[in-house]
Amino acid sequence: MRRRVVRDIGTFLGVIVILGVVVFVNGQMQRGTLKDRMEKVRQAAEAKQRGSGVELLSWDILRKTTGSRKTGPTFDKRLMEKRDEKVSIIGFIVPLYDFRNIKEFILLPVPIECYFCQAPPMRDVMLVQMAENTSVDLVKEPIIVSGDLTLNEGPGTKFFYVIKDATRGAAEKGGKLTRKKITTEHVQHAIGAKQSEEAQQEPLLEGQEPPKAP
Repeated sequence: MRRRVVRDIGTFLGVIVILGVVVFVNGQMQRGTLKDRMEKVRQAAEAKQRGSGVELLSWDILRKTTGSRKTGPTFDKRLMEKRDEKVSIIGFIVPLYDFRNIKEFILLPVPIECYFCQAPPMRDVMLVQMAENTSVDLVKEPIIVSGDLTLNEGPGTKFFYVIKDATRGAAEKGGKLTRKKITTEHVQHAIGAKQSEEAQQEPLLEGQEPPKAP
């Protein structure tokens, strides 16, 4: 009897493991399909903008960047030539810490739900800082961002590239932008990451002289 119970439990656990693997594989396949589809959407928008005479910064050039946060980045020569110049680039908006009246966000070549959950490679991450007195909402469609390109170098660099004093619009001229909702889970991840970062940057208290003996 005991052997039969052990055998049945083993069979049940085996089924659970198999189901878990199937769910994981299906999820990965769906993400891969979505990634490929959104890559094509962005590329189509880029082709239309270039066809109308707009010069765009290419993600292919950004993907030539090597290095890590620890070592610092090494940029492609073509990207270095655009340093401190006004550029335009098409990508998908991803929240960093804020979800309403966003003044600073991440731009990626393909959309993800959460920057802190899925951790895209640093060469694919563009930090965007909006122009003064302007903000944006999260949207599903790709957007075009224009602003001044800053390239950050050296060890400990959190973001390799930054577009400052930025403006944004629909990637397709006259295109519609649909507001995107973010789950509570991802909001909590962002809040936790922000609190952790603020705690790490909190300055140490200065030492004080001990009181003199009377």
